[in-house]
Amino acid sequence: MSRPPRTLLLRLFKAFWQPSGAITFCPDEPRLDGKRILVTGGNAGIGLETALGLARRGAEVVILARNRSKAEAAMARISAVSEAGVHFIPLDLSDLESVGRAVDEIGRQWPGRPVDAVIANAGIWPTRYSASAQGFETAFAVNVLGHHVLIRRLINHTRLADDARIVMLTGDIYILARDCTPDFRYKGALGGQLAYCRSKLGNLWWVREFSRRYEKWPAFAVHPGVVASNLGGDLGGFVHRLKKALFISTEAGAQTSLFCAIQPGLTSGAYYHNMMGRIEFHPGDPAADSGKAAAFWELLEGLATKYI
Repeated sequence: MSRPPRTLLLRLFKAFWQPSGAITFCPDEPRLDGKRILVTGGNAGIGLETALGLARRGAEVVILARNRSKAEAAMARISAVSEAGVHFIPLDLSDLESVGRAVDEIGRQWPGRPVDAVIANAGIWPTRYSASAQGFETAFAVNVLGHHVLIRRLINHTRLADDARIVMLTGDIYILARDCTPDFRYKGALGGQLAYCRSKLGNLWWVREFSRRYEKWPAFAVHPGVVASNLGGDLGGFVHRLKKALFISTEAGAQTSLFCAIQPGLTSGAYYHNMMGRIEFHPGDPAADSGKAAAFWELLEGLATKYI
């Protein structure tokens, strides 16, 4: 793997140096009354805080997640601040059949009423190699391909409103990767970290190409910050306390997602950073490669054909 340009490594360093007091919180306006918004992984972590922020602004929130008990606990919290309502639809992004069922269920519950935004928040950081139900490396399957099928199936089944927004979470750690493929093989936790990095690069390529192909739907890539969440698994009490001391809260980590879901005047296809605002990619940044982004989209389309 080639070494990232020095300017990219500097940005990665700055991403870790992020005092919570320096995070800009999303304004309360404009309101979201009458809007229905899907949040993948909205039952915990940044996703739950994002769902809470949307609900406080008047949105009707739909949580898409695997864990029903966690979703029900999250719904109880969201209901306390929501007048529009909150719903749960089972979704396992690692199984494309489950993604299809989730979109079909959205259509059954709200026929003729499209959704107004999709927050593609859910993601995994593997600690050991595994494959998805369809045989793809799991970080690729969950973080990239599952979201691709979800959004493409929503489009194909006319479930997206004409002005719907797409918010795709990624992270500066993508700069440690140069490719994203479904067949990446690795061993151990460091291999899992690289699988995660590759998927985050794939998320950026996806937003770049989606915004080129679908101009009517604004799409934004979001770096939420380095957050004290359970991403990467439960690493024990000491590590948990250390993360809380060094990293920002999940509430602070949700702010850039909320900003891109709500605020006007944003640039579709752009990468919005929790500390630095809109990022202008440096020459040599792998995320800026339009040719690879287009080829990556075609790869996803080929894998997704029977599910969208």
